[in-house]
Amino acid sequence: MQCFICAAELPDDDFFCEACGTALSPGAEPPACSCGARAREIDEEGYCGRCGRRARRPASDHIEKVVSAVCAAVSDLGQKHSRNEDRFGVRQSGNGYALVVCDGISSSRESEQASAAVAACVVESLAQALRSGAAADRDSAMRQAIASGEAALAAHRDPMGDDNPPSTTVVAAMIADGQLTVGWVGDSRAFWIGWGGARQLTSDHSWMNMVVSSGEMTEEEAERRPEAHSITRWLGADAEENANADVAHFNVSPPGVLLLCTDGLWNYAKTPEAIARIVGESNGNGADALTMARNLVAFANAQGGHDNITAVVLHMLGDSRAQ
Repeated sequence: MQCFICAAELPDDDFFCEACGTALSPGAEPPACSCGARAREIDEEGYCGRCGRRARRPASDHIEKVVSAVCAAVSDLGQKHSRNEDRFGVRQSGNGYALVVCDGISSSRESEQASAAVAACVVESLAQALRSGAAADRDSAMRQAIASGEAALAAHRDPMGDDNPPSTTVVAAMIADGQLTVGWVGDSRAFWIGWGGARQLTSDHSWMNMVVSSGEMTEEEAERRPEAHSITRWLGADAEENANADVAHFNVSPPGVLLLCTDGLWNYAKTPEAIARIVGESNGNGADALTMARNLVAFANAQGGHDNITAVVLHMLGDSRAQ
């Protein structure tokens, strides 16, 4: 057996570790922390209630979900952050899919709770629209879904006032029968990679995009400014008119890949062509959606992983049902 404190290899019948002196009790519950605390003494964030050290990483540091071979999502802490503030939602509903990615805003309080609440509400609203046939009015269905996410943040408001209420970005997609609707607030992105090439389906709500679009600065000039990546729209109690979503509609033909992601990924591949190259490498051997999502996250981590990384992949095959 192995000592649970110093990892020394010991005979199975020893009662004490010869290396560090730790008492060993065969068959007893192994400690969850090096101080000897049991699993029940470790909180949801992985911190030990006895000594205060982090005994394990929380489950939210790396999240994966598989809906089917063609639809999956992966979210990862990255290399630099202490917590994962990204969340996603993926749901198949009838012959359609509802997808959402949220990036909790680090400067806000409880940002991971904001992203989780919004992702859960938006994906449920879109899935319900697909089930009920309400998705026929795609614009209204998407706007209503994002509004439901905004409303969910009311539960996290501080009644005494809060300068930094829980806030998040959101990008969502609803697709059925080749009709794709994308809605977004902030700078999380959606891409379509098909035989005809790759394109970015969203336009960032960011300071840099605002001044470049208006002609005030070139992209190179804006990129050098410290406020370049500051977002101009978000969901949160302090957003008010800045919570307005943009919605766009597309007709897409398979085969192709629909990708939703946070800036933890696209900051390392800033053009649709760069994203397409990574997706193409992932799909070169007929990889399933989970493998593709994992490879995208691994790519960002290999580049430094300076932010949380989330990728939701829908790999549409030979017909619009992405079967």
